Amino acid sequence: MRFGATRSQFYDAQKSARAKWDATGDEWDDAVRREHGEKIVDELDKSVSDVLAAIDQLATVLVQARHECEFPGS
Repeated sequence: MRFGATRSQFYDAQKSARAKWDATGDEWDDAVRREHGEKIVDELDKSVSDVLAAIDQLATVLVQARHECEFPGS
């Protein structure tokens, strides 16, 4: 099982969404935007970052398990 493609898709989507959100600041800069950014955008960004970290940890565990199954006792 490979997580590289999935991780890459999550990362690219996060980066694209953040860039589009940041671009809205040029035309929309009021209290509603700031509140939405804090409550929704920042929380979503944090959740995606947490998912990316979990994918990295799971990939590490699976690589280790694969190594131990292919080369027992090493």
